[in-house]
Amino acid sequence: MFLPDKRRSGWVRLVMILAAAGLFVVGYQWGNRFKYSGPPKIAGVLVAPPLDLSEFVLHDPEGRPVNRDRLRDGWTLLTYADLTQAQGHLTVNRLIEVYNRLADRPEDRAELRLVLVQSRDAPNLARDFNRLNPALIVAGGEPGAMALLADALGGAPAPTPGDDAGSPLYLIAPGARLVALFTPGQGPATVAADLGTLFEAPDLLTPPAPPPTPTKAPTTP
Repeated sequence: MFLPDKRRSGWVRLVMILAAAGLFVVGYQWGNRFKYSGPPKIAGVLVAPPLDLSEFVLHDPEGRPVNRDRLRDGWTLLTYADLTQAQGHLTVNRLIEVYNRLADRPEDRAELRLVLVQSRDAPNLARDFNRLNPALIVAGGEPGAMALLADALGGAPAPTPGDDAGSPLYLIAPGARLVALFTPGQGPATVAADLGTLFEAPDLLTPPAPPPTPTKAPTTP
């Protein structure tokens, strides 16, 4: 089809405008992808890369194991406390308040468990506190088992019984991987906000796929 010069130049300009618009959209999408990639921004301490938990075994008041396999599904917020001390009771309250502040995220909250590890064995108190919230698990163990847990959490020693300084909160993601921790000075509102951020970034917390195994070419006799 023959087009006069004016009409032909008009079509050329239109094609160029459409091409420029397409390039802008592609560039904008790639720019956003670059801008929002990377680690989530939280007030707590992000563990990068996430730490795969090593083996450990504690027990809850019913004698059931609290171990790496039990923590594989869902999210876990774990900390230590001496339930015979007032600070230990405050730690329980802190855990439960973080949980309650996630009421606007019912699906995420349903996947969150709270694990309180006793730094001093107190069976009666453990049973009582274990009933406070369905998500709460009170766990304990012998010194050797506690040492294995400390190793699984990166080597930080468990607090000594009676310590009133408080303990960090350790966040364990699906797959039993330590992904963040929160200092004793960070309040429940801050911790809950950080959990919301991390709940929305599961792709940044899952282990990368292993590289494909190279296959050897068959040899000819």
